[in-house]
Amino acid sequence: MKYLCVAVCLSLLPASAVAQQRTRVVGLLALPEVFGNGPCDRFTPQDVPLYGAPDSARIVGVIRVDEGWTASSNGGCEGLKVGVHMTGTAASDPLPTKEYGYEEPGAVVLGRRGGWFLIRLAAGSAWVRGSPRNTFHPLERLLLDGLTYLTETWDGQLAPSAGGAGRPARVEARSSQPTVRVIRSQQLRGELWFDLEVISSPCEDPDVKALDRGWVPAHSMSGEPVIWFYSRGC
Repeated sequence: MKYLCVAVCLSLLPASAVAQQRTRVVGLLALPEVFGNGPCDRFTPQDVPLYGAPDSARIVGVIRVDEGWTASSNGGCEGLKVGVHMTGTAASDPLPTKEYGYEEPGAVVLGRRGGWFLIRLAAGSAWVRGSPRNTFHPLERLLLDGLTYLTETWDGQLAPSAGGAGRPARVEARSSQPTVRVIRSQQLRGELWFDLEVISSPCEDPDVKALDRGWVPAHSMSGEPVIWFYSRGC
């Protein structure tokens, strides 16, 4: 009876709610149409259409530059605002982003199907059709190449192998988000895992020390990354 109730309850949820529970951050997507090719880049903005499903012809909204770059007094620039305009609504919400490089924002990708990318919006998600101008930065590459750390979603455990039972990790007492060195990744039954070393912070100690080693799942139960990286270095 308990399992029947769970199945019935899930069937009553909106499809978008069920899909949201299954989404995980899988990478970042560069969108030069709305961000240009770097800070202060003088570019001609272009709307990026949003779709409700991959291979769909029905546009449900657009990503649009609401305000362009303006020169600042220190010689740099500021003020670029990129918004999401959903069809049938007058207001817009900022597009959620994370940096894949120094001052290089990308849309947060929650899924991929062929040349289509499911990206996070302020409320829910929508699909973008990739173009030759877009560059997808998968999670594995971002973490293998960057200065990485364990996020607040980490449960404090390291496993001896991918999918194994965890045990408390050895970390610096002062560190709430331990610095790590990612060694390799592995897919196991649809789950991404990372083999890593917990290290002393290279930003505070040039003589980096390995404190522990083990495996962690790439994502928490919420779908957020357990490991992330400093896009601007120390």
